[in-house]
Amino acid sequence: MKSLLPAPWPDAGNLFLRLGTGIAMIVHGWPKITGGTPAWEHSAAVFGVIGIHFWPVFWGFLVALSQTLGGALIALGFLARPAALMLGFVMALAAVMVFQKTGGNFSDWSHPGEAAVTCFAIFLMGTGRYSLGKSS
Repeated sequence: MKSLLPAPWPDAGNLFLRLGTGIAMIVHGWPKITGGTPAWEHSAAVFGVIGIHFWPVFWGFLVALSQTLGGALIALGFLARPAALMLGFVMALAAVMVFQKTGGNFSDWSHPGEAAVTCFAIFLMGTGRYSLGKSS
């Protein structure tokens, strides 16, 4: 079936998606990275969804790092697929955690859920032509 509106610039669309997602993740992650131990312990709560309650500072730091560094890698298109997979996993855990805490209120868990979907889409699509890494 022929499309009514062909996609003349899929690489530009991919770049737009990566920049928006990456910048948003950096903005959310930077206060966690700079917040130190208290912020890391708070961020570690997402891993409680899968039963990880030990070493909260370590796991919280990984959450903060995945958002900050992962967001930068996604935006730049360098190692974007592994970063998007890691960040998608963290955002999916965050969505489940918020879902459980709020009783399933969509307006509360939709943001991390949408971020997870976007990251998984970037993982599946690759970086496109406009990236610092290998085009995939």
